[in-house]
Amino acid sequence: MDMRSHLIAAALILAPVVVPAPTLAQGDAPAAHTPEQSPAAAGAPVADFVTFEPDPFESRLFLDPGKITQTEGEDIYRAVCQGCHMPEGEGAVGAGMYPALAWNENLIVGDYPVSVIVNGLRGMPPFRQVLDDQQIVAVVEYLQGTLSGVEVFPPTVETVEQARATADPLPH
Repeated sequence: MDMRSHLIAAALILAPVVVPAPTLAQGDAPAAHTPEQSPAAAGAPVADFVTFEPDPFESRLFLDPGKITQTEGEDIYRAVCQGCHMPEGEGAVGAGMYPALAWNENLIVGDYPVSVIVNGLRGMPPFRQVLDDQQIVAVVEYLQGTLSGVEVFPPTVETVEQARATADPLPH
């Protein structure tokens, strides 16, 4: 089974079961579930809800809600990219398609990933508002590091400046 099939199977297995609430007539109060009416009694799994508690690294991610404060490529990747593209850059399929960034030949020439980060692409939003030029260069260089044995053409601050200068206006 390929990686995509594994991800789809995992999503189907782990998907929560949604039990629709009964429609109430105006003025009716919702009835309390009795044990025999509860979703668990009907064989539906009951989800445990866990409140998110950021670790010290995650707490520092958005000290300034308008900017990412990390300066190292790996830290920037962890703060901004891994939520969609996964921790090792392997990509994912689920609610959307998030391409693999690790070992991705589209990263060989740094101009392309710079343009994608500055402008966004398809479902990916532009990150030019939260990353400065050096951060964009750092994260692209970090991703290019996954291309072992391949000659890469690193991005430059000038490349980022040019991408910003030619970018379309941000949506409101």
